[in-house]
Amino acid sequence: MRDGVLYRVTKDPVNKRKTYLFVVPRSLCHKVLKGVHDEAGHQGQQRTLYLTRQRFHWLGLSRDVMDYVKHCRRCVVSKTPEPEARAPLENIRTSEPLELVSIDFWTAEDSANRSLDVLVATDHFTKMAHAFLCPNQSAKAVAHQLWNNYFSVYGFPKRLHSDQGANFESTLIAELLHVAGVHKSHTTPYHPMGNGSCERMNRTLGNMIRALPPRAKHRWPQTLKSLTFAYNCTVHETTGYAPFLLMFGRVPRLPVDVMFGSVLNDPEVVDYDRYVESLRQNMREAMAVAQSTATKQLQRHTGLYNKKVRGAPVEVDDRVLLANKGERGKRKLADRWENTIYVVVEKNDDSHTFKIQNPTSGQIKVVHRNLIMPVNFLPLPETESNDQEEDVLSPVSSSVDLSRSAVTDASSESAEFRTRTWVSKLPSNTGSVTNVEDGVLEDAVPENVQLNEPESGSMDPSLTQAPVPCPDPETTMTPDSDMPTIPAATSANAVTDRRSRAGRLLRPVTRLLEMMHQKPVSVL
Repeated sequence: MRDGVLYRVTKDPVNKRKTYLFVVPRSLCHKVLKGVHDEAGHQGQQRTLYLTRQRFHWLGLSRDVMDYVKHCRRCVVSKTPEPEARAPLENIRTSEPLELVSIDFWTAEDSANRSLDVLVATDHFTKMAHAFLCPNQSAKAVAHQLWNNYFSVYGFPKRLHSDQGANFESTLIAELLHVAGVHKSHTTPYHPMGNGSCERMNRTLGNMIRALPPRAKHRWPQTLKSLTFAYNCTVHETTGYAPFLLMFGRVPRLPVDVMFGSVLNDPEVVDYDRYVESLRQNMREAMAVAQSTATKQLQRHTGLYNKKVRGAPVEVDDRVLLANKGERGKRKLADRWENTIYVVVEKNDDSHTFKIQNPTSGQIKVVHRNLIMPVNFLPLPETESNDQEEDVLSPVSSSVDLSRSAVTDASSESAEFRTRTWVSKLPSNTGSVTNVEDGVLEDAVPENVQLNEPESGSMDPSLTQAPVPCPDPETTMTPDSDMPTIPAATSANAVTDRRSRAGRLLRPVTRLLEMMHQKPVSVL
């Protein structure tokens, strides 16, 4: 009992000091759970349990916390499962704070449906995360936030990691990092898993904002700092400690501590020397435990992740296809792979990245294994190009076969018979010149397919005439057809229409050829 309040005395697992846990009556348990979960960003079961065990105690605490988080409606409707992968997982190891800092942009809409850009920065060792609201995603905005809100507060990191965005790879950022003595690294194109810590923080931040009540959700920019602070105050599964503790060596005070009174004070520390000595000792022990826990967790995650590894092995000189990630939009109709066949010229087994070269242009790209597919079973490019040419000509063959016998037997038949046979088989509606021309256009041969025209002088004089001069006609659309039609030309010198034995209207061959050359026809 202290000041009439019942506490449970335990020992801290790190510094072995006494810790006083507030014994909560059953009537206040719901209020405590609401303070450590609803008002702390709707985080997961382990994080909420850590906050509760650090400050409170009652019978059945773990069961109540797990059940409360499990049945939280906001958490159920807002969180989604993890994606799958193909290449084996490789871990990045760090040994001190600010050894590796990852940055990335996260975008969401505000109450006015305007897109707001948030620069997210995470420390790989401590998992300390920060979110800075930016006016845009320009390199100038990134440099301003890094210098004023990160470098000036925590110091210069050893290495800065990001994707290959133009803002992160700009000359301005390169000069800033050069002045600060910071090395720069980046991921492979279209592979966000290479920046996993920052991408995971983006997802967590989105879950925390989506779990807010509807009224508070519309003003999420004002709660951004509070949400990241709550994230940094809870234990991280990888390290076993809160990022705030690993970075500053102490446990922060939360609003729930103000409500129930502070139980985190250490009355044994009375001067600066003892505080510094105690802080150093606690930090050494915490970092040792964090590294050990992180190694075990990474090994466990790697084992679980690699169970889903799939895909054939890729070696040098293999031919591969590159995933089509360049197109924007919904991509429902887009190809999943590019048409160009690349050749693997170099591979890195540690990072599972490959250098692929375009045989035609010589361009070299560095991509991750998840973005390529081996296609050694496909024919060589030369054979493929020949096949494509044959495929392009194959649809036209149906149009050329309007009278295959007439074309095949052209050498043995007269020009008059060939012409009459070809023209007579063109579909047309009797009595309508416009419909006859529509039929000619629909079944005509494209311009790139040349027919053997009869030699001049071998055609019946009754079927020949000089080209009829006419202005460039405007194309029209018939109600029952999608094909454009050309109005019939009128001329004083027009020859009387001739019809075949079947009653079909015969048009001069020169007029038909002129129409085909003037109006390109696409083969459906």
